[in-house]
Amino acid sequence: MKAFLRKEWMEMTRTGRLLILTVIFILFAIMNPAIAKLTPALLNMMKDSIAQSGMSVGEVTVNAMSSWTQYYKNAPIVLIVTVLMSGSVLVGEYQSGTLIQVVTKGLSRRKIFLSKAITLLGSWTVLFLLYFGITYAYTASLWSEDRVEHLLCGTAAYWLFGAFVLAFMLLFSAIANNSGQVLLGTGIVMVVILFLNYTPKLQKYLPFRLMDGLQLCAGTLEAGDFTAAAVIASICVVLCITGGMLLFDRKML
Repeated sequence: MKAFLRKEWMEMTRTGRLLILTVIFILFAIMNPAIAKLTPALLNMMKDSIAQSGMSVGEVTVNAMSSWTQYYKNAPIVLIVTVLMSGSVLVGEYQSGTLIQVVTKGLSRRKIFLSKAITLLGSWTVLFLLYFGITYAYTASLWSEDRVEHLLCGTAAYWLFGAFVLAFMLLFSAIANNSGQVLLGTGIVMVVILFLNYTPKLQKYLPFRLMDGLQLCAGTLEAGDFTAAAVIASICVVLCITGGMLLFDRKML
């Protein structure tokens, strides 16, 4: 299994997928405080054209919270990019036939699936920590006097939501034949949960609550409001990976 894990990381590096994802995460991490800092200057440059349209621009104040607002606005983008670039994590192996050779050499299918899961969730963890760390350092350098509460809790919640999405992608990878089917299945699950999220009584239980880290930082939500959603998301991650291993055992390679 260690050899297969090493092979997975080497493949991510060789294909350039890891490099592309790293660049995207770093770029958005830098953009978060940069956009917040430049917003007053940009609005000032556009003041005349805005005035001609009959609107006025008041004084805009930016602070550390402005940067973290951008952080949570851009977090779905980096997650979507991760999903799109990882949709072929298993189906690409089916199409190339490389898994047949590995299985015939004695490596169990469950270890193969688990290696894929560790690689995918491990890369998401490292990249999201990088995204958070750069945003935190850059924001602190620009607004050292400002403090935003519950940053770690909000970030951990969003990381768990990302793991929840990727776990479903792994589950569908065990039964689908191409990346389109994987992305479609994952997308349908997210849409269903999104519609359920419009029911107020269900909101605190659904994993979409884990995306509300900005409200936690702003004080409109408390850490305890995320508990039920975090437990359900964690259970779903375990069930998806377990179910994926069982389904992959029966997959025709």
